Amino acid sequence: MPNAGSFRHAWHRSQHIWTGKAGWAAGIIVVGYVYDRQFQASAMTRTTRAFWDVAVISADYKINFRAERGIEHLNSIHERAAKRLLACCRENGGLFIKFGQSLAVQSALLPPPFRRELSSLYDNAPSAPVSHIAPVIERCFPGQTIDDLFTDFSSEAVASASVAQVHTARLRSNPDQVVAVKIQKPEIRKQIGWDLFALRSCSQMIELVFDIPIMWSVREIEQRLREELDFEREGNNSELAQKDLTNLGDRWMKRSVYIPKVFWDATRKEVLTTEWIDGTSLVHPTQLAHEGWSNKDVMQRMASLFAFQIFVTGNVHGDPHPGNILVRQNPLNLNTKEPQLVLLDHGLYVRESNTFRRQYAEFWRAAMIGDNKAMKRIATSWGMPDETMFSTMVSLKAPQLGNMHAKRSTGDTKGSSKDYNDGSKGTHFDQQMEMKARAVAALRDSLKLPPELVFVTRNMNIVRANNQSLGTPVNRVQILGHYAARGLRMMLLHEATSSARRYDHIHGVAPRRDTLFSRIASVVSAEWSYATFCIALWVAGAGMAVYDLCGRLRALVSGRTYSRNSENVFDEAMRRTLENRLGYQIDTSLFNA
Repeated sequence: MPNAGSFRHAWHRSQHIWTGKAGWAAGIIVVGYVYDRQFQASAMTRTTRAFWDVAVISADYKINFRAERGIEHLNSIHERAAKRLLACCRENGGLFIKFGQSLAVQSALLPPPFRRELSSLYDNAPSAPVSHIAPVIERCFPGQTIDDLFTDFSSEAVASASVAQVHTARLRSNPDQVVAVKIQKPEIRKQIGWDLFALRSCSQMIELVFDIPIMWSVREIEQRLREELDFEREGNNSELAQKDLTNLGDRWMKRSVYIPKVFWDATRKEVLTTEWIDGTSLVHPTQLAHEGWSNKDVMQRMASLFAFQIFVTGNVHGDPHPGNILVRQNPLNLNTKEPQLVLLDHGLYVRESNTFRRQYAEFWRAAMIGDNKAMKRIATSWGMPDETMFSTMVSLKAPQLGNMHAKRSTGDTKGSSKDYNDGSKGTHFDQQMEMKARAVAALRDSLKLPPELVFVTRNMNIVRANNQSLGTPVNRVQILGHYAARGLRMMLLHEATSSARRYDHIHGVAPRRDTLFSRIASVVSAEWSYATFCIALWVAGAGMAVYDLCGRLRALVSGRTYSRNSENVFDEAMRRTLENRLGYQIDTSLFNA
């Protein structure tokens, strides 16, 4: 029989073996960590952190999100998840900041803590020293250094974002030309593959755990992120936007907007050099007022510019936040105070298809004139059969209320049939499950959703928030409607006069007489469509003017301050409709995107 000594010997031997294995494992981990930190810009560490945090958040919801635990407990889960997600994005930096910003922008489908926490990611990112970004220039311009390309290169960045930072300088080839040099942070190149892998994997994990179909959007997000990291593409985007202004803009539009020139000799995929323009950013509305700019003049130009892109050119700036817009004195008119907008950061653009642009303009026309049949046809083709709800969200036209209760009573809607508008019915848990069910139902038809619509709606919501930050000086919906009418008329007339119209796919080439009659009829139809659209816009504008006048008269009689405006009216209409259809109260600040 084995004695105690042999047991102790075996025990000590196994201890030595396991200690050795643990030592080897610890050594491998340390070496891997050092290698990842020194040569991979911590890409693997960041990916592991993302997997861990998403797994913890998922487990927290699956284990603790229970109906019987009450509203405070449910809200605490949202708070924990939002804070953990924010910490992950901040610690990882780089593209994870953009991931978090995207969630903050699309936070209407998420509980309020996510919007509240993730919105802080829009703060200015820390900048790197010149010595850190100099190798990027040397890699992009072999055999040249910063001093070979530029003079007076600023030692500090004048702006810094998640993936790049901007310095001022002068061109060595033209010392009189002041330029803005946008340089991609060097770690981004090493991290992008791992970051996109983490995005795909975490999205698959969320879809599997919560049965929420979100993978359909990942490919589009990946494509847009890669496009934003290509600064040569950004330069091409800016030149195309300027070409659109020159070829399609009217005289007022051409003088109201300026896009800085790109210097291609000093531009590569990771370095963009453009003309430096002095101006006041829309981030500082009080500074604009101090300088004497009219908020109405500024906003009129901004809303018109992006409506022009959406409905006329089809080439739409995807990120028109205040930091990307400057206001300066119009150099074409130095005698009077006239603002000119300078549009920056052309990295994210969406190219609308002709089909989408026409459908979108037709939807606006149908919404304005009350053509429910046309609205339903377009909304259904996009996988959104509820055209009234879609009209409210897209065109911000005051909706007809009261349909949801009828639908619920007849069983037309999925999910719970309880009337959650009555605070006495339905628990907070039921309401949040209803939210998830409706979000999932909407996403299930997402394959029909035009990819342009997401970015166009984002553009419109950001412009809307800009309008509110300036005190809502213009009726933005009227401006959008004006350009929708103009764009639709242009497309219909082009179709009517196109040489391709002579060809009949069934009978071959049509006779000249039939072709002429068809052209004339189509031109008359286009002009009639334009006329009715303009009349509807005029009636809507007159109605809002009367509404405002009555409000001011009531305020004058009662002695109260009148502060209502068109955006407030639309906010209230949207809030009532969403609460009526979704069944729970919402925070209208989510409309600001």
